[in-house]
Amino acid sequence: MQRKLKDPPKVTGLSPKEGIPGTKVTIRGENLGTSSKDLIGLTICGVNCLLLAEWISPKKIFCTTTNCKADGPVIVTTKSGGEGTCTVSFRGLQILPNAVKECAIWMDESSLFGHRLNNRTGPSSPMASQREDALGLKVETAVPLSDDELKSLFPEGSSNLALKNFDPGRYLIESHSSTSFSELKKGLSNLREQSSSIKTEGPQTFIKANLSTFMNCQDILASIHKGLEKHENIVHKDDEMAETVPAEDVQTNPFADDMEDGGNEEEEIAEEDQEQSEEEKLPTLQHLEETLLKSNENAKTIFETVLHRKDRADSTRNALNVLNRFKFLFHLPITMERNIKRGDYEVVINDFERATQLFSASQVPAFIKVYKDVEDRVVKFRDQLTQKLMQLPKSLDDQKRLIRYLIELDAVGDPAWDCIINQQQWIINLLNSCKAEHIVLDKSNIEQDQHMLKVKGHHRRQYSGSGIQIKVSTTDTPSGEGKYNPPQNVAFLEELVELIELSFPDLCKLGQSYFNASIVSEAGGKGMKIDKSKEKVFRIMVTDTIQHFANLVRAAFLPDTLTDLSNEEDRQKLGFWKDTNREGSGAWLPQCVRNVRGILGSLMTLEVPANCLDVLHSLLADLRIHCMDTLFQEATEDIQNLYTRETWVLQMDEHGGISSLPTLFESLVIDTLQHLKEAVTRTKQGELNIFADYDIQRLTVNLASEMIKAFAVCLEQLAFRGEAEADCQKPRLSEVQIPVSLFQPEDSLPSTEQCLVIVLSNNSHVSQHVIPNLMKEFKKHGYPNVQEIENNALEAYVELDEKIFEAYCEQKTEPLVGALEPGMYIGHFEWHNCPIPTGVRPYIKTALMNAVTIHAEINAIAPAFMLRVMTQVLESVSEEMSRLISCAMEGFSQTGALQARLDLAALEEALSPYRNAGTSSNFQEALNSIPKLTHQNDQKLLQKLLQKFQDECGFVRQCFTSDPMSL
Repeated sequence: MQRKLKDPPKVTGLSPKEGIPGTKVTIRGENLGTSSKDLIGLTICGVNCLLLAEWISPKKIFCTTTNCKADGPVIVTTKSGGEGTCTVSFRGLQILPNAVKECAIWMDESSLFGHRLNNRTGPSSPMASQREDALGLKVETAVPLSDDELKSLFPEGSSNLALKNFDPGRYLIESHSSTSFSELKKGLSNLREQSSSIKTEGPQTFIKANLSTFMNCQDILASIHKGLEKHENIVHKDDEMAETVPAEDVQTNPFADDMEDGGNEEEEIAEEDQEQSEEEKLPTLQHLEETLLKSNENAKTIFETVLHRKDRADSTRNALNVLNRFKFLFHLPITMERNIKRGDYEVVINDFERATQLFSASQVPAFIKVYKDVEDRVVKFRDQLTQKLMQLPKSLDDQKRLIRYLIELDAVGDPAWDCIINQQQWIINLLNSCKAEHIVLDKSNIEQDQHMLKVKGHHRRQYSGSGIQIKVSTTDTPSGEGKYNPPQNVAFLEELVELIELSFPDLCKLGQSYFNASIVSEAGGKGMKIDKSKEKVFRIMVTDTIQHFANLVRAAFLPDTLTDLSNEEDRQKLGFWKDTNREGSGAWLPQCVRNVRGILGSLMTLEVPANCLDVLHSLLADLRIHCMDTLFQEATEDIQNLYTRETWVLQMDEHGGISSLPTLFESLVIDTLQHLKEAVTRTKQGELNIFADYDIQRLTVNLASEMIKAFAVCLEQLAFRGEAEADCQKPRLSEVQIPVSLFQPEDSLPSTEQCLVIVLSNNSHVSQHVIPNLMKEFKKHGYPNVQEIENNALEAYVELDEKIFEAYCEQKTEPLVGALEPGMYIGHFEWHNCPIPTGVRPYIKTALMNAVTIHAEINAIAPAFMLRVMTQVLESVSEEMSRLISCAMEGFSQTGALQARLDLAALEEALSPYRNAGTSSNFQEALNSIPKLTHQNDQKLLQKLLQKFQDECGFVRQCFTSDPMSL
């Protein structure tokens, strides 16, 4: 906004300082206005010259003078500084124009042209009315002195020769200031001749000089009388009288009273005229009158065309003078039309303001008519500007400029407020149109969208450090590979945010400019009245717009949160989306949160009402919670489906062998947390901390726990239902009798027991390593109650571990234990009728070989489980041996007792690295059921046979004793 000048205008210099009307004067000074629009008054010697002024700068103005008389100041008046002062004066010189000399001012020509056509005394031509010089010289136009200067030189004199107090010096200075001395001498001689002729001439001389004229008139009358038959006698008498009377007597007869000598003759002529009878005079006078009237009519007829042309020429000249002088007004309608078409609206407004100042109060009919036409065009121009202002979209600068134009044109009402209301309604309609369009697209493309987001019954994701992306498979999508298609509600939110970012700031800025009156004042225009009571209404309008935006977003993503809309009609206006929680939409929710967060940041810089920010804060918090809920649930579903991606290829490390699933699980959870980092856990300034609410804390703990425990469900499906879902065409390793190897062929699958060990190893690795790492990530991102999440997750993995371990032990020990009894009694063996032992019986060796198989399988996949598994196997075997020994129905012979003790000692000694209290108790219980060896030879034989077994089965014993876990 331009600063108003505090000091009034001041004129300090003029160039030139004097001149006749039409002189171009350069006015210099200080504070002469900020623009041509700021200049509202300019007077020179008391005459208004604003129409002829040209503003150049605050220190210079050009102006053409009009009919300025005498000396006077130059006063400049501006809007910003008011009426100014002048330290110098301008002298207006008078001009003496004639009928053919150009003049810059309007002259009174009434003295040059007579108005009565039959006036004999009037001049016969315009040049005859020109002022004649008293000296008989040619009057030249000279620069006269001012009245004040003449009065100071000749205080009592006058330049009028007819006045008694005539002063010759003043007359010469006023009329002949440029006449040479020789010319003045001629003028003096002319004055003397005129004076002598006036003295010599008298009435008698005047009559003699003009007597012939009267006689000619009398002869004309006599010739007219001759043509009349009924006056023949009168004419004859007149002819005789004309022959007898001398010419000199006739000439002097009508003026007998003025003759000094020859009085007798005049008296005789007068007596003769008086003796004429009345009968002779009356017909002559009547005929003379008729003749004169007819002559007058003929003269009028002859000169009527000439006079008409003269009047027309005078009128045309006067009209042209008026048009030339006031051409600004007469050309204004066409000029306005041309400038409107070119878009020069400011020129139109300035011209109208000048016309209003100069001609609004005029009483001249022509001016009133033209000014009325100008006003009609201005009314149409206002309507055109109003219509253009209401057409949106339009930039803020264009709106302000149109509002200023309407205010300058004194538009009816409040154009700025009308524009604000129109723009707010336009934004609402724009949002509704966007909603309707996307809902139609959502209903028409929902099947295609679902098909594009699904691949073989479930959607696939690509997980990377940069976030989650939805990738469409070429086998199920007609659009081809690599196409990323956001759900319709996500596309709707992006367009909705774009519309708000483009249109809503202009509404707020326009309202702020309206209430601080900067729409007009920043351009130096006239002031505008501001209704402060509308400020509250404007806040409500802005809040309603943002509330409508928030409700549209809630309807598209959070329809359950629109519980405050009790009116069904209001809910219907927001629209119903076909599927707001469609599969795969969670990957796009963080972008939606960023969009809403961007809108919130933009509004915080606009100084909008606090209610608007509260509405967006609430929407953003709910959208962040929805984003976390959706992504956690989708991640949970994806983790549960990871079993379909199991390849059973082991990756060995210091902890044992695991498949690729734990790594995929950890990567998926970390990517999910990273994806939620900016949207959920990273809080901007002024945003609500969603984890401060207790309910949100509980929801977060449950969602995170379920996501972590989902991998346990996946492992359980692999352990107990993987075989049913596996390809039956592929033979298992156990079926083809191939030793367990880390380098498995691609067309084979591990056995069920091997799958259990791999799943058990994966479960152990997740509980011991993956979950602690994930908890660190949760803490780093600021999630609440991380310890509770860890505890809830570990419970599921501990339970799964026990379940898988029991299933594996059952799968392995059941065949081993079941083979003990048939092997013990094979060949109808009986303990009471046992031959002398020659070594450990085969069933013990078979059991040990089966134990070696279990040992090798565990050692190849998960050495960490060796002690746990082998201890459980040995305990089961010892328990079965104790049962079988205790159930010997017929007892033991001495050799049978020796054989039984040999078998138990060999089994116990081979599996001694995995013996525990239960195993020892079972073996001791079995030994207690066998009779003791009483003979020394039996004990020696037992030691000998046991040593023989150790020597023969050193490889088997080495398998168990070389286990590092047994040390």
